[in-house]
Amino acid sequence: MDNQPSRLRSGALGALGAAAIAMAFMGPATSVFFNTPLAAAAAGYALPLAILLALVVCLLVASVIASFARKLPTAGFAYTFNTHGFGRRGGFLSGWLLLLAYGMVGPMLLSAIGSFTSTFFRDEFHRDVPWWSLTLFYGAAIWGISALGVSQSAKTALIFLVLEVGVMVSLFAIVLGKGGADGLSLAPLTPGASAGGIAGLGKGMLWGVLMFIGFESAATLGEEARSARRAIPIALFTAVLAIGAFYVLSGYTAAVGFGDHGGLAKDSEPWTTLMSKYWGLGWLLALTVLNSMFANLISGVTAQVRVVFAMGREGLIPRRLGVIGARLVPQAALGFYMAFSLSAALIGGVWISPLGMYGFAGTIVGLSMVVVYITMSLALIRFYLREHRAEFSALRQGVVPVAAALLLLLPVYGQLDPLPTGPNRVALFLIVGWMAAGLAYLVWIGASRPDLLSAMGRVWGDEPAEVSPVAQV
Repeated sequence: MDNQPSRLRSGALGALGAAAIAMAFMGPATSVFFNTPLAAAAAGYALPLAILLALVVCLLVASVIASFARKLPTAGFAYTFNTHGFGRRGGFLSGWLLLLAYGMVGPMLLSAIGSFTSTFFRDEFHRDVPWWSLTLFYGAAIWGISALGVSQSAKTALIFLVLEVGVMVSLFAIVLGKGGADGLSLAPLTPGASAGGIAGLGKGMLWGVLMFIGFESAATLGEEARSARRAIPIALFTAVLAIGAFYVLSGYTAAVGFGDHGGLAKDSEPWTTLMSKYWGLGWLLALTVLNSMFANLISGVTAQVRVVFAMGREGLIPRRLGVIGARLVPQAALGFYMAFSLSAALIGGVWISPLGMYGFAGTIVGLSMVVVYITMSLALIRFYLREHRAEFSALRQGVVPVAAALLLLLPVYGQLDPLPTGPNRVALFLIVGWMAAGLAYLVWIGASRPDLLSAMGRVWGDEPAEVSPVAQV
């Protein structure tokens, strides 16, 4: 196995391809359709403000990731970044949490897309097709496309992305053009519009941040992007600004479309209601959401597989997962992740229903990624002070990461006060249990396999990097 290639295909895509994968991972139409009712239930009429706050904090996080990516082009993302910021133990725990966060994206979307397609067939064609059979079908399709390589994944994601954004923007234009329910105003952008107060705004912001999750996946493409140190920052900011504007517009459209009467916070399918009221093409909305989920799956699988590959390559999980296969694609990591995702989606769908699995896995993804964002922000300061002190900027590597970390505490507070009930509480315990298992594994590695710790944090990008040895922390 030592003779197997250990590098991904360098120069396989440019800044546009990386941005396309990141934006498709964000799943614009999927996020708007599924996360709007969850965010609106907490933030109410102030939904667009919650999303705007999420946009601001994600721009700050994008700046943090860009500062790392200019120095460390890698497939490991937060695992590698935090290894160089906090040391090997901190990096391992970050990678361990990232495995859980990205790992739940596949089950979350596969369960939802199977259920949503089953409902579409029943509503439009009066045919009952089991959701689980459709989940298996989509899983096989995603597996096949991903096995062709990252450039093919990027092309597919870009096509689907343009289609979903085009349809949704058309709907926004119609709702706003008709003046919504009570005319257009700036009231939804004021804190007083949040019926749940600051906690409600924070919880709404958590679901807003979940809408953005995926933009950072551009950083997992550092080994495959051309001129990665320039392309990855461009891709990050393009994804956040373009799709962020789309999200804020969607929140504002939903708020004025319902008006300040409490209806938005109570509607479990607000976009179906708006489409029926203002456009009357429910089938088009359903197809757009399916389109979005498919693109979201392709991009999410692309990102998670590369994190699994990076940790496998360094021996922190089975080394077989860190081997490159045909087309310089990490086929073993891909096969492992797709098998896990399908199994978890089917089991979770039977346990709490397919859409219940979406909310359960979404809670894990959202809260875990917020913690990853916070740790990366703090790690950046230490990384530059220790390894690149001459280039340290008080604003970019000081104020920005601190502001990002502080703002990200708001959605954490919103999620924990009060503690959720039912499956979402189980999700919180699962995160804690996962990190406890990771800590125990780390102690075992330190005692039994210290050579694995010494190998952590290597940068495999396409350009030579001057990286100082990683501190043994």
